[in-house]
Amino acid sequence: MQIDAISAAYIDLAFAIERHVEGFVDAYFGPPELKAHAKHREPAEIVTALASLREELRASDYPQQRKGYLESQLRGMETTARRLAGEEIAYRDEVRACFDIEPAHTPEAVFDAANAELEALLPGQGSLAERIALWRRSFEVSPEVAQQMIAVIAAEAHARTGTELIALPENDSVEFALVSDKPWSGYNWYLGGGRSLVEINTDLPIRAGSLLDLVCHEAYPGHHTEHALKERLLYQGRGWGEHAIQLINVPECVISEGIATLAADMIFGDDAYVWAAEQIYPLGGIVGDPEREARIAKAQWVLRALSGNAALLLHEQGADPEDVVRYIMRYGLRSEREARQSLRFISTPLWRTYTFTYFVGRDLLGRWIAQGDRVERFRQLLTEQMYPSMLLDQ
Repeated sequence: MQIDAISAAYIDLAFAIERHVEGFVDAYFGPPELKAHAKHREPAEIVTALASLREELRASDYPQQRKGYLESQLRGMETTARRLAGEEIAYRDEVRACFDIEPAHTPEAVFDAANAELEALLPGQGSLAERIALWRRSFEVSPEVAQQMIAVIAAEAHARTGTELIALPENDSVEFALVSDKPWSGYNWYLGGGRSLVEINTDLPIRAGSLLDLVCHEAYPGHHTEHALKERLLYQGRGWGEHAIQLINVPECVISEGIATLAADMIFGDDAYVWAAEQIYPLGGIVGDPEREARIAKAQWVLRALSGNAALLLHEQGADPEDVVRYIMRYGLRSEREARQSLRFISTPLWRTYTFTYFVGRDLLGRWIAQGDRVERFRQLLTEQMYPSMLLDQ
């Protein structure tokens, strides 16, 4: 497929950054020769080249929305390159420039209110942390049982996505694998051609209660669905080479994670916990309580913002990592093992800013789709070039 000069240069510079930051290029399924012939550049040279490409983009005859999308992507890439070149960038400024969002500290009173709700939902003996740990343990399943559950959820999510939301590419496929020793809980590796490999980390216990959301997040109608549709419609359909490659720490990640965190709600809605109790939990001998699960999940979602606070503590305020672990345990009601896994994620160089994409993405996209036809707007997110400041402006 013929790719124009600007998107070819975009791909070349993405691979130039990848030579310095392994994992920056998350997926590539474009012309092999562009990857093979990507130039090695020093960081300062990458910064200069990205600035020049932004000027070329502004002077191009691209549609305005495509210009805005690529402008935001290039700004994110340039931020990574500037850090590689030795420039000191304040942590909030780095998050802001990488993702086209405003990072904010969530008041601890918000977490206290969520935990007060959990106090009422989980009566009994012991501290709230002990009670929530007991609740979570009641959903733990073996890897073998988890694989059975995942297969059932994936089939249902695929069917609901295709019939209720949007037509999927022909012959799309998702393979699931259990892995270990990763900083994340789940990951979609998009392989191109409508195929994905989803890896689920077993470093922490696998819980039946979180599998529906995880499968929808990573596969249908989350990451896999978005990647497969944009490959077909934007790259193959229009020849837009920027959609033959996926990058980390750029604004597209906020859109992608926002889609993924809303995915289960878009196809299951209020039916999610009832369906899981009837179709999934019996595979593991678990008896569900859908109404209470839904209320607990709503209260716990608020706690997702905690990771952003933890990252600010670590990278902006210079807090001792052990204090960050205690902070996560205190407000997030996490075990020490879980808190250290969270610390590992926000400490990993590639992911140090990424945690904001989840809750900011869900909040931003959730507010945007609520202002119109939810299904139609979600389809737009899955198929069009969108970026955070564009949604804020709308």
